[in-house]
Amino acid sequence: MEGERKHWLLSRKFWLAVLTAITMILSDELGIELDPETIVAIVLPVVAYILGEAYVDAQGVKKE
Repeated sequence: MEGERKHWLLSRKFWLAVLTAITMILSDELGIELDPETIVAIVLPVVAYILGEAYVDAQGVKKE
């Protein structure tokens, strides 16, 4: 259990997702109005990065 938690805390994908979510929440709370195109421009590359890294990780596990 401890190792699994440590894995999540060291994951770049996890922290990138958390920071993106916090950015979206704070922008709403601070009254920064973002149009839908800007939100997509922020979230889409993050999702693409996370999916790409997950694919690379999965391929690495297959080879082991």
